[in-house]
Amino acid sequence: LIGFLSQYLFLPVFSYLLCIVFDLKSTTAIGVILVGCSPGGTTSNIFSYWSKGDVALSITMSFLSTVAAFALMPFWIFVLVKTAYDSDVDIAWSNLIVGLLLILIPTCGGLYTRYTNTEYKINDKFIWEWIETGTTYAGIFFLLAALISSLVIYGAKFAEMDYKTWVIGIILQPLGCAFGYFVSKFFGMSLIDQRTISLETGVQNFTLTLAVINLTFKGDVLEEVLMYPLCYGIMYFANSALIVFLYRYLAELDDDDDEVDGDKIEKPTDVEAVPTSEDDLPLTNIEP
Repeated sequence: LIGFLSQYLFLPVFSYLLCIVFDLKSTTAIGVILVGCSPGGTTSNIFSYWSKGDVALSITMSFLSTVAAFALMPFWIFVLVKTAYDSDVDIAWSNLIVGLLLILIPTCGGLYTRYTNTEYKINDKFIWEWIETGTTYAGIFFLLAALISSLVIYGAKFAEMDYKTWVIGIILQPLGCAFGYFVSKFFGMSLIDQRTISLETGVQNFTLTLAVINLTFKGDVLEEVLMYPLCYGIMYFANSALIVFLYRYLAELDDDDDEVDGDKIEKPTDVEAVPTSEDDLPLTNIEP
């Protein structure tokens, strides 16, 4: 619940407030708000693993936020873009739903395969392991290809982009992570859950945002709306590396690997001596 509210209450509203504070034009603001109300990124799962977080919680939150996006992305777009920001840009709502289905249907297929494929293997690997490997590499390839091709296609636009867009691109992810971390800390969550909720709050599925924008807008409006998500994507690599490095360091420092539901597992301090030779063995019950 804490992670869900951080993801879908704080971040969309915070994204909107950044647009107001920096006085962004409506087309750029649409990109910022779309990133802010997107579901959690799937890379947050591997980041949670590297940060010694709760991977099961991370995956659950990513899935639930993607399902909730069917209602909450259109809701926040209507409330923040069409109403609060008073934008007159036409939004193809049906294409927005298509973009979400492109994420949700394969996710359900993966869950079903992982749940049912417990015996059949190909070359000593389960089917879900082959799918996992293939989609991981495909996802990395798509992400890099999308960013590189966008830089090539929209290079001139990046050169003309307002510095305020870059500033928001730099600070949105770290501030989202910070909010998730401290609000979960305030409610007494374990250190493991604090890191997990932090990453789920700050790491957005901006590839979904890119897909939705490409399906929804056309022409000059498309280029302008795309600028912020692409800027966010460029800064995402540096921001994610720094945040994961910080959380990995804190995990080692806190030594909370033995936490269960926030409580430390006590380790024995006095260990009895173990016999190391026959002379040390007790003389009772010894067969001739």
